[in-house]
Parts: sequence; C-alpha cells; structure tokens
Amino acid sequence: MGRLANKVAVISGAGAGIGRATAKMFAREGASVVVADLDEEKGLAVAAGIGEAAIFVHTDVTEEKSVENLMNVAVERFGSLNILFNCAGGSVVGDTLVTEVDMDVWEHTIPLDLRGPFLCSRFGIPKLIDNGGGSVINVSSVVALRGNHPAHVYSTAKGGLISFTRSLAGAYSAKGVRANVICPGLIATDRIKNKPASSRRSEMVATYKKYEFGSGEPDDIANVALFLASDESRMVNAAVIPADGGISAY
Repeated sequence: MGRLANKVAVISGAGAGIGRATAKMFAREGASVVVADLDEEKGLAVAAGIGEAAIFVHTDVTEEKSVENLMNVAVERFGSLNILFNCAGGSVVGDTLVTEVDMDVWEHTIPLDLRGPFLCSRFGIPKLIDNGGGSVINVSSVVALRGNHPAHVYSTAKGGLISFTRSLAGAYSAKGVRANVICPGLIATDRIKNKPASSRRSEMVATYKKYEFGSGEPDDIANVALFLASDESRMVNAAVIPADGGISAY
C-alpha cells in the first residue's frame, strides 16, 4: 500500500508546476486527488492523466464561493478530506522594490498568494476536522526567509503565509489538524522557465546557482509535501521547512 492509501487530497494550483507534480505523486502513493486550478485545460489534463483517482474542479482561489464549492465537491465525490495542499500562487513581472513597484502588482499578488490559502483553509479545515483531523501544507518561498530579495510584494505575501501557517497550527492542533509550510528555492517550473529576462532576475538565478542544491525540480518539493501529508510526519506541526539548498541559512 502507498504512503497515502485511503487519503483524500485537495491540491490548489495542480494544473502545473509543483502542484501538478504533487498531484501525480500523491496519486501514485494511493491518494484520491482533487485537482483545483483556474486553468481548465491544464487541470483537466492532469486529472485525466491520473485517472479514476482524480477529479478536476475549476477553482478561483481568490473567490469565496469558488473555494467553498471546491471543498464541497471534494467531500461529495470522495467522502472525506485528509490533506489540503495550498500551492496556487506565484510572482509577476514588475514586482520590485516598495518605492518603485506598481500597486497593480500588489492587487494581483496578495489575493493570489495570501487570500487564496486563507480561503482554502477557511473552507477546508472544517472538512478535515469532520474527518478527525488532517494535514494542511502551505507553499511559501525562500524569499520570505531572506532580507535581500527585490520582489517586495511577493516577499510580503509569502512571509505572511508563514505566520498564517503557525497560527493555524496553534489554533487547530487540538482538533487533529497539523499545519506546516514549505519554502522552496528556485524550482524549474514552466512559469519560472518562461519568465522574461531582466538584470534582477539574472542576479537572482546567479545567487541560487552558487548553492549546490539551490535549484531543483517540482518533484523535489512534491517529495517534501508527501512526507508532510503522510502519517510519517505526525509529530511535525507549525514547521517552516526550507527546501532551498541552504540559501536561507548561509
């Protein structure tokens, strides 16, 4: 039996990148997976590739009704919810220093990277509690752990997500819910590969590449999520886990 046998997972942002890799890995380990994404074409493709153990639910994580529907459909289809993996998010071109950044970047990034996990937790945690508990896994970033990253809006959102995760752990542990957060380094997702070149981006990539394990693949983060989703991590709660090759430490 797989490490996630008989478990049900909702994964936001599962149509691409880390979310997609995690959906596939969770399914291989025995979980039933709800693929949640705004991109219907990509989300349907991921669910179809997994097969009967997965369904796709079109979801805008910034909209309450959409997220509420996601959690309801997950339980209606698979009977319960054990794992909530909040992966939807990302930065945008133009995110820079607080004195220079266009406020449109704020209006896009904060809802996606902070409101999204907030809403998914708001409607997902009651489902976990109904099933006796479960695991909430949030995806922050190494930029929340370093003080010299120029993307100030993204850093703000991902830093807030760390505090939010710790608050969840403190509030819901008595109900059997664990909450942990992963802080990836540079991960070779399609979004990262396709970002336009810039001097600041080149500088950032050069910094990551100074570290032997500073850059990785989506499966590298999916492996961390798999551990946090499984019963093997039952004593891990409120943890901030850097998966950045040491960039945040030295």
